[in-house]
Amino acid sequence: MPLSPTNYYGSGLEQGYWGLMIVTYPYISGLVAGSFVVATLSQLFGRKRLAPLAPVAAILSFALLLAAPLTIWGDARQPSRVYELITRMHVPWSPMALFLLIWISYVVLMLVELYAVFRADNAARAEWAERPVRAKIAGLLTLGARSRDRRSLRRDERIVRWTAGIGILIAFLFHGYIGFIFGSMKSRALWSSPMMPVIFIVSAIVSGIALVQVAYFGIAKWNGWKIDREIVSELNMWLIGALLFDFYLDMIELLMSGVRAYAPEETYEWFSRLYFHGPLFWTYFLFQLALGVVVPLVALATRRGRASIVNSGVMAVLVLMGVYMMRWNVVAGGQMASKVTNDIVSYPLVWTGYDSVQTVLGVFGVAFLLFLLFAWIFPWKAGFEGTTEPAVTPPAAGPVPTTPATTSPANQPTPVPSTSLMGVLEDGSAPGLLGATRKRDHSGIQ
Repeated sequence: MPLSPTNYYGSGLEQGYWGLMIVTYPYISGLVAGSFVVATLSQLFGRKRLAPLAPVAAILSFALLLAAPLTIWGDARQPSRVYELITRMHVPWSPMALFLLIWISYVVLMLVELYAVFRADNAARAEWAERPVRAKIAGLLTLGARSRDRRSLRRDERIVRWTAGIGILIAFLFHGYIGFIFGSMKSRALWSSPMMPVIFIVSAIVSGIALVQVAYFGIAKWNGWKIDREIVSELNMWLIGALLFDFYLDMIELLMSGVRAYAPEETYEWFSRLYFHGPLFWTYFLFQLALGVVVPLVALATRRGRASIVNSGVMAVLVLMGVYMMRWNVVAGGQMASKVTNDIVSYPLVWTGYDSVQTVLGVFGVAFLLFLLFAWIFPWKAGFEGTTEPAVTPPAAGPVPTTPATTSPANQPTPVPSTSLMGVLEDGSAPGLLGATRKRDHSGIQ
């Protein structure tokens, strides 16, 4: 039978100090790392089909990166003294000091990458006469480098490749160190595991892929664009691979913690009381494992399931929910195992006020507003649904001539090299990411 907790949060001999803000922090940092990995699939690994999603994934990762420290700030009992994280660093003994150094490095690297990715397109935008405000902003973002020749594009490409490669390492550090913090706490039986950093990193990649999928669907629906089923299918293939690895690690962790023959006695006792027979049974076996991993794996196993927009959207949402439940089970479970009594420490869900659902929604709201701001600033649409940005010189009125001369290869614009990221030509037109153009479809999502 499930055990009834007799020691309550905020009273008795023990209480859980890490609440929803600390549950949400590793979740958001995982989304940062995972979405950044999606952004690099076309840049480092040659997945050209996913190239249109790279700018959106990078913007999404940067918005979440800026919002991530808000969870730590919200958890602080004295948030007015947050500046002391900088003025009183205890490197390398303090994990939080290391976090701050990694976070600052990540922000600087993302700024450099976003500059290189969008520089040529911002140079084209700077010449707009129809939208002077956005043209002024675009001109400032180029930092004075407005050349759009092949040499400049090649230079941007090299910068992006270097920042993407370094960024993956920093992304793994940024999220893996959280798993290291939990795994290094030998005083907590359910946290003390060398597999924690790997489990956190893999689940971060899973959640990042799912988030980019949801963002793709939302953007296409909002703008009335047709969704490319080949992009959806390939993104689902990467999601399946990450889910299989995640499921493998979950089963290893279950074996090493939930089977008496392989687990330390204290670990097994608390795992059994909390997950097999206790308050975390449903959040672990139903939401984290069944709905968050097994159901998406089964639903996306067939080619038809991977190409289905509705099925893919639902499965992406389930994956995001399952990863959040994993964070909840880790943070809550480790604190519910009492250190001084045989009771289960209660870990209540607070809806309003300090460290509550209300504050979590506020952090996600800030991240969403930052994403909207960056989506307005950066020219990410080129190649996403076809060229929709206003051209530097409006085309002349009248029907487009259909003479053979207009379709002759000799009269076509010089294509952008396949290694460029944001294809902006010398005449200011944008053929799309990696030169792939798609016509706009107003029929909505199919």
